[in-house]
Amino acid sequence: MTILKGNDLLSKTQCNALRGIAIIGIFLHNFCHWLNPKIVVLENEYNFNLNFSQRMWDYLTGGGIDMYFPVQFFSFFGHYGVPIFLFLSGFGLVRKYEGARSEKSSATQFIIYQWKKLFRLMLLGLIVGLFAHAVYNAFYKVDWLKYLIAQLLLVINVLRKPELNIMPGPYWFFGLMLEVYVIYRLIVYPTGNIKKRGWKWLGWFIPLALVLVAWLMQVPLTNRPVFIRYLRYNAVVAMLPFAAGVLMARYGFPKLPKWMWATVAIAGLPVLMLANLNFYAWLWGHLIVIAGSVSFVKLFEARDATIQKRLDASIKPLVWTGALSSCIFVTHPLVRLPIFMEVIWGGQRIGLCPQFYLWLVIYILLTLLLAMGYKYYLELYPAPKLKTKSH
Repeated sequence: MTILKGNDLLSKTQCNALRGIAIIGIFLHNFCHWLNPKIVVLENEYNFNLNFSQRMWDYLTGGGIDMYFPVQFFSFFGHYGVPIFLFLSGFGLVRKYEGARSEKSSATQFIIYQWKKLFRLMLLGLIVGLFAHAVYNAFYKVDWLKYLIAQLLLVINVLRKPELNIMPGPYWFFGLMLEVYVIYRLIVYPTGNIKKRGWKWLGWFIPLALVLVAWLMQVPLTNRPVFIRYLRYNAVVAMLPFAAGVLMARYGFPKLPKWMWATVAIAGLPVLMLANLNFYAWLWGHLIVIAGSVSFVKLFEARDATIQKRLDASIKPLVWTGALSSCIFVTHPLVRLPIFMEVIWGGQRIGLCPQFYLWLVIYILLTLLLAMGYKYYLELYPAPKLKTKSH
């Protein structure tokens, strides 16, 4: 059996296509699910709510699908872009830092470097976001300075009730990513290049152990929404998709015929919907999303160079969006807030009607334009560099 590794498993183009899928899901989800919960089907992102799943199941199977299917789809499923990013983080970290020729750094140097990267990406978006929130009275907290400092330090996730403290919106994800980097460098990375044959099993055991711990922590929390929500705002739940990326990068994956990739890609969404009908199956939903998404991009492969060029051209929009994904993530809350405050929740209160699609298109275009401008802005300032042990 042929085992695919490195670029043969997932090329840079395919990774960017996956990022494109992920960020499209996230930034459309963060727009669509802000509508009135009586109108749209809400998601099971931080907690499991069978009523939400049942509403989506009835919508899909009860003959009720209408012109608002894209809105309902992204409202319910769009948040699953997050585990795709976590999977790619695990995959990318192994490939970048565990190779024989990779530059070595201390744990402190590595964590500081990753913190600087996240802070640099987040800062301007946070400043503008706070200003927008202040203008629209979207947040005013008694301890707002504490939450602001926590966000700047990227530790806001560890405060009590992080869902109430995040400011503004999805920037909590930067804190989660910092936690993931810390776990990787202190726990996962040391098992990546073990020389002694008798200890090489730790390379797969430690990532799997992290998944098992995360699962065991959630299983007893069926009726404890506060606790499970807290775990899912932090790196505990991130271990399933992250470990999947680590293991695939370290050990590869069998080469499959295209019909198998197609089967998994097509089955991914129905299986994910079924998983959302049961709490214990829902806990593994991130793995279903990863399997389906990776299988989808693997369909755009060909041995013939001419056919490969055509396939690459067909997913070029996804690849382009993926390359811009980090800037889209930072800028989309800044576009979303004024539209909702002034239009959808404001004077017109259009709700869910054909006119909503006009505002959705405006939101998409403004977000992409602002993201391109933000990417240009970041290129004007040098990115942080990792200090190696030799330095």
